[in-house]
Amino acid sequence: MNSSKNVLIPYVIFAFVLGFAWFMLAPMVPDIMTELHASLSSVLLFVSFYGYAMVLGSIPAGLWTARKGPRPVLTCAVILSIIGLFLRIFAHTYAFFFVAQAIAALAYPFLIAPIGSVLRMSHVRNLKMSTGFTIGMLFFGMGLSAIIASYFTVSTGLWVGFILNLVVGIWLLFALRGIPRPETATFVRIRMTYSNWWIIGLVVSSTSVMIGGVTTSALEHLNISGAATLGGLLSGLTFLGSAVGAGLFGAVGEGVTNAKPLIRALAILSLVSVLLVALLMTGHLGHSKAMFDIMFFLAGVFGNGWYTLTLEEAARRAANDGSAGLNTAGYSMASNLGVAIIPVVLGPLVLSQPALWMTIVLILFVIAAILSFATRVQIR
Repeated sequence: MNSSKNVLIPYVIFAFVLGFAWFMLAPMVPDIMTELHASLSSVLLFVSFYGYAMVLGSIPAGLWTARKGPRPVLTCAVILSIIGLFLRIFAHTYAFFFVAQAIAALAYPFLIAPIGSVLRMSHVRNLKMSTGFTIGMLFFGMGLSAIIASYFTVSTGLWVGFILNLVVGIWLLFALRGIPRPETATFVRIRMTYSNWWIIGLVVSSTSVMIGGVTTSALEHLNISGAATLGGLLSGLTFLGSAVGAGLFGAVGEGVTNAKPLIRALAILSLVSVLLVALLMTGHLGHSKAMFDIMFFLAGVFGNGWYTLTLEEAARRAANDGSAGLNTAGYSMASNLGVAIIPVVLGPLVLSQPALWMTIVLILFVIAAILSFATRVQIR
């Protein structure tokens, strides 16, 4: 059992390096547009690619984990990540970059979607805390790369992302040898259970990716000096806040019998913080750097704390360990359906129709907040 538990550390760190390699594209969006001769929405599609992959791969990943255990699923995640990120380095045309990014994106569902089963089948205790830690490290990687990638050339950044994934991926492959295949998995009934928590995941994840992807362009549109550097910093702060929120509220949720009051509080705090971020991005609030920093960070803290608790609530509706992974896979599929569509469709409106953009974002968060109050929480 100890060898099974040892997979948690490389699993979490691989989530970090995958997020790092992925979201370094956000502050590079203007440079990539120039290099590939592509539009803003076309390049934002690259950032959203993992959403499409999660939509397509979440349920297969959940079923595969339920039947065969985490080992082959996570192995597939490592291989896809390494191949895709390596090819991305040499992609100097839009079509080539498209293919490479699509391959790398497929690592996401096999790594993250079945997290409910991965943690349970790896004999990990403190499930809310471990879920928060894993999701938090994914976002920490996204946030850190968004902050520092603006100081890289596109080529250097892509090489760094690949090397980190290669090294940690090899570590994870060795650690996976300690997880045996579940002998009884094929005889256990596996069933996915829908819950309203899925809608909350859709709203939080899609708007986080969208805001991170369009921040630099929005600041340039407002004629703010140093927009590229500030945009990378703000995107990074959002995802660093997401890492803090996932870890902090995952740990807090572990210690409470009834998570409903905490989920409700995070719903309201997320709504307020996103409103302030939207006002800043559309120029309706003063351009104070301190205000930008604080609100983008808090939006990440509250939003991903909310996401983490509802993700584990989705897993807790399962009848067995295999179904827990399928439930979190369903949650991931729903949330990343939003990631695949909303940033590409809604993101450009922040430049052309900022009032409409802000209105739609707020409507999405109001609906999610209402569901947080209306959906039943399982009490331990």
